[in-house]
Amino acid sequence: MPPVDHKKDELPIAFQLGATTWRVLLSLLSNRGAMGVRELSNKLSLSSPSVALYHLEKLVNLGLASKSASGEYYIRDDADLGFLDNYLFFEHGALPRMAFYAVFITGLLLVYAVTVPFDFGAHNVYALVIALAASSFFWLEVHRSRRLLRGQ
Repeated sequence: MPPVDHKKDELPIAFQLGATTWRVLLSLLSNRGAMGVRELSNKLSLSSPSVALYHLEKLVNLGLASKSASGEYYIRDDADLGFLDNYLFFEHGALPRMAFYAVFITGLLLVYAVTVPFDFGAHNVYALVIALAASSFFWLEVHRSRRLLRGQ
């Protein structure tokens, strides 16, 4: 009997999913409603509806999805999605919530740079350095979050 790897059990469920099951999960999240097996199979260009059914049942067994009486699958309200709570899901993808902070801080920086005449006074230099650092930090986090979601 092979040794049991307890480290795998400690990982969040989302990290234990294979590539296709991950795509199925993201598709259900971005759909914002129940999806049928054939609809999901067509949307993800899977080889057959039985492949979609296998991965949907896998999500049901993990407690992430449920099946409605009409045979459609949806994400459970009480599903433990871990870090995926930090994303907003749309029909064509996902956006890290951090992107709103990045846009806001960058907007403030641009408004400050356009409206306040620049001189080398301490307040101008401090304001620009802090705003540039904050904007850079937020955009780097947005980039990192998007790469994490894509599995890169």
